Amino acid sequence: MTEFITKESKITFVTSFIDIYETTFEDKTIEWRFEKFRDIVSTGIQICVYVSPECYDVLYEFVKDFANVKIMKRVSIESTWIAKECADVEYYLPEYRNYPKDIPHYMMLINSKCEFLYDAIQENPWGSTHFAWIDFSISYVFHNKEATLEYLAALSLRTFIKEPFLLIPGCWDKIAENNVDQISNGVYWRYCGGFLLGDAKSVEQMFLLYKQYYPEWIRTHQKLVWEVNFWAWLEANTEWSPRWYKADHNDCIIHIPLDVCCIVLIQDGFDTMTTYDYPQIDTYEPASASYIYFQGKHILNTRYVNYWYWETGHCHIKHPEDFIITKNICSELDEDTLTPMFYKEMDDASVGFQSKRCYFYGLEDIRLYEYRNTIRFIATNIDYSPMEWNRMIVGEYHPDTQTYSNCRITEPPYESWCEKNWIPLVRKEPIGDNGELIEQEYFIYKWYPMEVGKLDENNKLNIVYRHIINAPEFHRVRGSTQFIDNGEYLIGLVHLSESTLPRRYYHIMVALDRTTFKPTKYSEIFSFRHIGIEFCIGFAIRNRKYVFWTSLKDREPMMVMCDFNRIPLIYDFW
Repeated sequence: MTEFITKESKITFVTSFIDIYETTFEDKTIEWRFEKFRDIVSTGIQICVYVSPECYDVLYEFVKDFANVKIMKRVSIESTWIAKECADVEYYLPEYRNYPKDIPHYMMLINSKCEFLYDAIQENPWGSTHFAWIDFSISYVFHNKEATLEYLAALSLRTFIKEPFLLIPGCWDKIAENNVDQISNGVYWRYCGGFLLGDAKSVEQMFLLYKQYYPEWIRTHQKLVWEVNFWAWLEANTEWSPRWYKADHNDCIIHIPLDVCCIVLIQDGFDTMTTYDYPQIDTYEPASASYIYFQGKHILNTRYVNYWYWETGHCHIKHPEDFIITKNICSELDEDTLTPMFYKEMDDASVGFQSKRCYFYGLEDIRLYEYRNTIRFIATNIDYSPMEWNRMIVGEYHPDTQTYSNCRITEPPYESWCEKNWIPLVRKEPIGDNGELIEQEYFIYKWYPMEVGKLDENNKLNIVYRHIINAPEFHRVRGSTQFIDNGEYLIGLVHLSESTLPRRYYHIMVALDRTTFKPTKYSEIFSFRHIGIEFCIGFAIRNRKYVFWTSLKDREPMMVMCDFNRIPLIYDFW
């Protein structure tokens, strides 16, 4: 069974402070560098520092307040492995460089990053499984420093996949084999240089490749180049193949791809995995499903779509005019097995609005919920919308007659062209002089900051709660499911995505305060069956188990069930 970690870091960060300049330039004094370093160590990440002898006392006094900092051995530039390899070589510096900065000792220092990492792995004072290089003063490139430092603290607590990996951010394309000219006379930003992360073995291998190839490089080409240039040469001319991700010299440099810290739950199996015998509808595929337990009945709405995602992530629409059409199929589930006892198509005409010609038809991503003893729904729609873009429709859902009623087209709180993923919340509140408890209807509008709104008499959503969320990745969070009261919290599922091809979706369980809707706890990032196009808008709690209705690539729907402890809520919102 997959186990998520507790709040104990598995990463050791490594850096160095070696003062190689006789004079200050660009106003980057020692005091300035230490203030930037204070930003990093104040996050609480565990970090090893290599320091030159003349700077040791300054660093020693500085770290007295930081138990998360370990001073490693004292290192002079001349004692580094790179400097020793260059000692008997007549080398030259690149023609196009920053003359005050890019001196020989600086080139040697930045090429020593792998040596410092290697030594930290051998010492491993915190017993880490993964190691990261981080530049001593890296916070000066952060534009949104507070949020990025919070992300860094959370990154240090991540659980990583078992497979080896080495992540290095970069800006430019890979160079061609034997293309020495491209990296000899100017900096080549294939890699950013200020950050990398990998498991211990992969990071060790990087330094071993240095020892294997760098002596030949410096003696053959006689060019003392930046470390990022040599990394680019290693990638192009050896078996070394780190995982490159697009970044720049700003906050995104430490924003790693999420798939390396995403648990795929199916790898250890679910308690229950059930596929339904959905009816075939020509050119359509069953996709996402929403669930509600209402007056003793288990009701499921399944969306059918007329498109198909290829393995590349591209979408093929099965319509001569490329219209995307949604059909909705209503089912009642068996009490014991939660399998459908019938499949009946919902009547779109009962929505009560005039459909206009457009490229999207039908009620998309219906979410069911109970409100004042009725089944309600909220869905995304375009063909009934009074403008040319998405609007949310709310109304009543009738499984017995497969109809909708009392439907309303809503107006968002702000000017918007694409409305999706409003999540319903229902809460009892005292109304009137006698304080009678009456259910009130709210909707989570967005997550960063979290905004919860209420519809007025004109069907406009007015924001009534705002909660600041200081947690990693929540700037990308959307949807996903209804939230269920477990007696302690309101529990639900949210998702986020990365703009890859195919697109990658990830999930997080979230707990909300039952009264204020304020987020309180959240889980690790996970996926159900694979990392890719994976949705889940159906959720239930049954017999102390989570039940989810998932789909892959907007098809292959499945009901999956697992114990609560498979997805524990281990993090607190800060």
